Amino acid sequence: MFNKKKLLQNIIEHYYEQVEQMESNYDIDNRQATKIQSYYRMYVLHKSYKKNQNATITIQKYCRAYLARQSVKQKLSECKNRRNIIYLSHQAQTIQRYFRGYIYRKYVHDFYLRKKQLELMNIKNQNFLQELRSKAEQEKEEEKIRHEQAAKQEFMKLATNLHHLTSTKSQPGIYKPPFAKENPKAFDIEVETQLKIAFQTNVQWKSQKRSGSAQRAVTSQGFRIRPQSQKLK
Repeated sequence: MFNKKKLLQNIIEHYYEQVEQMESNYDIDNRQATKIQSYYRMYVLHKSYKKNQNATITIQKYCRAYLARQSVKQKLSECKNRRNIIYLSHQAQTIQRYFRGYIYRKYVHDFYLRKKQLELMNIKNQNFLQELRSKAEQEKEEEKIRHEQAAKQEFMKLATNLHHLTSTKSQPGIYKPPFAKENPKAFDIEVETQLKIAFQTNVQWKSQKRSGSAQRAVTSQGFRIRPQSQKLK
């Protein structure tokens, strides 16, 4: 019985000691419990944050992939439409070009009529060129004749007073040497013949000039010259 009381008393004492120790360590235990709770809550929140973050990243990834696919599809569609427009425009221009060529060839510019016109134009051009050539040759010939006439006139003018160089019955002239095989020529006529012609022409012209001046002088003095047909026999 005594032992039981003593044991009970010891237990009570030990209990109070533990209560006192617990009250003395309350602040430390409270701080430790708070720290444990904070770490646990931090772990739970961090785990929830990571889960939400992974879920958000996954959602963003799928959304961005969807938007990127839609953007690529739109760009591909625009590129395809642009290529189709370019191709169809080229084909339309080709068709229009051939159709306009056909219309112009058939109704506006007939090929065979155009060919015939070009042939006629070529013939006209050839005729015109022939006329130009003939006219140029004619002008050249006329220019040559004018030069020859001018040269002849100059020659006749110079040969007018050279009659003393012609041949006589007793003495040959300088333009008709006795031992020459061919006499010198001017304008396809012998020079001596040209000198004689020039001299005769000059003498006739001077005689006509003298007779004309005499007639004018007689008429001026009041005498009338009777024509040869009215002379008395």
